[in-house]
Amino acid sequence: ETVAFLKSRAKVEEEYGRNLQKLAQHTLKSMDRPNPGHQSTQQASWQRLVESHETLASNRMKFSITLSEMSDFLSNYVKSKEAIRRKLRDTEQRYQKAIEESESLLEKARAKYEVQCSEWERLLLKTGGGKSDGTLASAATSASGATHSTASSAITKTKNVSNAVSGIFGKHKGSTQESLERLGQEAGVKAKVANEAYKRLLQQTNSMRRDFYDVQLPKILASVMGLIEEVDQFLKFSLGKYAYTYESAILADAITLKPMDGTGLPGMVEMIGDIDSKADLDAYLMATAKHGGRINRASIPYKEYEMSTTARLYASPKRIFGVPLDAQLERDQQQVPLIIAKCADAVEAFGLQNEGIYRQSGQSSQVNKLRNEFDLDAEVVDLQVNSCTSDVNNVTGVLKMYLRELPGGLIPVGQQGVMLSYFPVEDLEPGVAASADAATSMQDYDRDQDLGLAQRISGMANAIRSMPPPNRNTLAYLLAHLDKVQAFQEFNMMNSENLSIVFGPTILPAGNNPANAAVDIRRSAKVVRFMLDNRRAIFDAV
Repeated sequence: ETVAFLKSRAKVEEEYGRNLQKLAQHTLKSMDRPNPGHQSTQQASWQRLVESHETLASNRMKFSITLSEMSDFLSNYVKSKEAIRRKLRDTEQRYQKAIEESESLLEKARAKYEVQCSEWERLLLKTGGGKSDGTLASAATSASGATHSTASSAITKTKNVSNAVSGIFGKHKGSTQESLERLGQEAGVKAKVANEAYKRLLQQTNSMRRDFYDVQLPKILASVMGLIEEVDQFLKFSLGKYAYTYESAILADAITLKPMDGTGLPGMVEMIGDIDSKADLDAYLMATAKHGGRINRASIPYKEYEMSTTARLYASPKRIFGVPLDAQLERDQQQVPLIIAKCADAVEAFGLQNEGIYRQSGQSSQVNKLRNEFDLDAEVVDLQVNSCTSDVNNVTGVLKMYLRELPGGLIPVGQQGVMLSYFPVEDLEPGVAASADAATSMQDYDRDQDLGLAQRISGMANAIRSMPPPNRNTLAYLLAHLDKVQAFQEFNMMNSENLSIVFGPTILPAGNNPANAAVDIRRSAKVVRFMLDNRRAIFDAV
């Protein structure tokens, strides 16, 4: 973990140093570009400050190299000690395996010895002792152990007895008692041989165990403990060296930022303190005054070329302002007027988050310029690059102007009366419940509690369905666009109520009676708001 930490820390410091060095060099290079006038105190201080960052980067690069060397040295040291540890582990495992194998052989010899003794005991009990060789019995049962030559002679004797027994049974002669006695003698010899083998393996196994546990294992453990202590001491030394190196790097940075007293070198704070803004300003004004001239601060007015009436008619065969909706759509082969489509696209592209969109007015000169361009040829107008669209309110202004000047209005007079009839004057009086204003969607509608909402939606749908296709399609397109605008009301502050106040009088203009103008405007706004709040439900029923 220490090696990995040092290596990662070296990479971090190297990357930091290189990036800081690149930044300082790039900044100094940009300062070398030709700059009119003399170098100000701000520029001089800034240059020295950036140069000090080059020194900081160099310090970090040196620190990174030292950390990398420490990491490599510690890694090689750990690998060498790991090899020694593996060697000690292999030695210990080799001894353990030898002992386990010896113990396994000992267990097999003990089992064989017990089987032979059990068989001999069984034959002795059958013969009642018989004429068994006392010397053989005492040798087999004693713990003193016989020599190998005795075991060999016993094996030879056992073979002779076995042959004799076979001869007896082959010729069907002799008594059963004699056969049992001979078998007992043979079993005794086998028990003696098994006993000798068992004692020999027992002695060998105990010798191996004593050598391992009393001699070899303590040596291995002592070597491991010494290895651990050596590694710990070296790791402690390496960490101490890291701490010293880190402190030296921090100290080098500190001396760069704040040199020691008596060196005469300025620190970063002193560099900033040398900036004299007033002297720089005076020097700049003196330098520029020699080359300055009078400035005309007045705005350049817009000068529109006034064409004659005949020329405008020839130049604009596709006029849209003041032209009936059905006539211009049939002429242009469009579903909705191009001016509405292009203005809506422009607003949705870069005006949805503008506070007060459609409520704010654009510059009169810019709005009129856009009107003239649309009147000349709406197809060639590109609002994405038009200079008049630097203020999106100019776009909304020309759209509202087009709707106001549309002959017959966007909603025909017959359908206007039907729509307004669903919002009688009584609903506008204080204290009269007007639940339709609170309804925002069909999801909140309960047929058992508010039958007025369903009736109004059905009535609006019938009125829109009876409109001419050009008017119906244009109204649907405009309401869909305004729905997108109110979706951003958190930013533009234009909810359905505010939009209806703007577009109510435009889509449903007030009647000819000035006395009822205020009431008509409020009723128109309620119609537009209701259509916006329930747009999907209304047009689904159309």
